[in-house]
Amino acid sequence: MNIPGATRLEIHRRLESTNQRLLEWAREGAPFFAVVVAREQTRGRGRSGSHWISAPDAGLWISVLLPPPPSGPPGVASMAVGVAAARAIESVAGVEVGLKWPNDLLIPSSPDRPEPGKVGGVLCEVATRAGSPVIVAGIGINLRRPPNVESGEAADQENGPGLEDRAMGKDAHLLAGAAFLDEATGAPIGLERLAGTLVEELRSVANPPPDQADESLLVAWHERDLLEGQEVSCTAGGVGVARGVGRDGRLEMTDAQGRLRRIQGGTVRLLGEGPPALFGSGGGDKRSPEGIHL
Repeated sequence: MNIPGATRLEIHRRLESTNQRLLEWAREGAPFFAVVVAREQTRGRGRSGSHWISAPDAGLWISVLLPPPPSGPPGVASMAVGVAAARAIESVAGVEVGLKWPNDLLIPSSPDRPEPGKVGGVLCEVATRAGSPVIVAGIGINLRRPPNVESGEAADQENGPGLEDRAMGKDAHLLAGAAFLDEATGAPIGLERLAGTLVEELRSVANPPPDQADESLLVAWHERDLLEGQEVSCTAGGVGVARGVGRDGRLEMTDAQGRLRRIQGGTVRLLGEGPPALFGSGGGDKRSPEGIHL
């Protein structure tokens, strides 16, 4: 495998976690834009300590070492990585990607089903390289449904698009909210091309991630924001209407009293109809004429 833009590359047949391996490699002095890819992860990590397993050859499981911003909140780095991942999927697969704060990537489940499914996620962690902090950006993107694995009811849809630990074996099932690029496009997606495009996009928007989101990053997020204008429930902010993401990467929402809340972390759930109407003609596309449409 050749990934243009990677300064060094490790490819593993089977690995507990690409993020964990790159965290170790970063402490050993790995250069910026060193990349770790695994064909399978057995202990892939999600946000808030959740665990999910990435089935063999079913997706792109990749971690990239990024330089940190000189200062600024960590949410901006996740924001930049999310936009880079969305652009890479759009460029390679030609499907519209929605972003659900803070780290979820959603696409229409198939050409004739606009209901969104989670196709991937982002996990940014901090390591130390030569005495200075660096960012390990982990990205998981579902390419194809693993053989003999059917969609099923999810015990916890926040665990992400992989296989739950307790669901492995003959009863293994993918989370009900998962989506797969080959099902969404009707054609196989090349892993190597997607990985190379992702690293190119990361070099464009996260080299280094900005201290504060600039206008171009804010617009790129806004174009894909699945929460903005929707009623949401947030574990860190109660119930309200999402108003977008600020320059510091925090979710902005107004509560029932009209007060502006700025949320740094937590789990967000859409209330009411949710995002299906936001894809295609039902949602009132927020993109510019040059944007990508279904």
